[in-house]
Amino acid sequence: MNNFLTKTVLEYLVMINELSYSGIGRELNITPQQFSDWIKKRRPIPKERLQVLAHYFSVDEEVLVDEQSYVKPLSSIAKVELHLLLLDQKVAELEEGGVSDEDIEPYLTKKKELEREKKNQMRLNKMIAILEQDNEQVGEIVDLFLNEILSGKIEELSHKLKK
Repeated sequence: MNNFLTKTVLEYLVMINELSYSGIGRELNITPQQFSDWIKKRRPIPKERLQVLAHYFSVDEEVLVDEQSYVKPLSSIAKVELHLLLLDQKVAELEEGGVSDEDIEPYLTKKKELEREKKNQMRLNKMIAILEQDNEQVGEIVDLFLNEILSGKIEELSHKLKK
């Protein structure tokens, strides 16, 4: 997971589309230095360039940058969300092309898997936030909860939580 945090959304889009910075730069009239500065978060992406990049990758501008127009880091959730976005685009493209439902089904199955993965990543992030509170009582509650689940007492735990 840590290697994703050193990457950015823009880097990841370039990689999964099997493109190169220089190739994109030539197409969009962006210098390698500009691209490098954006990727390394040395400077924000100017609004006009951001619009061009968003259009090029068929994503909303908010997918690429934060509130200050710096490229977003690639979190686990951002990675899954990008995959979901690209899958949705692919399914729409296939549907417009009149491809059969049978041929589209694997993409929809993958989308369900990614949605499940996103939920799990969100749960992991919540658990991390809970544990980062560094509260001994909270830690003990988490341990009790996890031990109940691991010992197979899910129904009992569910019943207790409904009280």
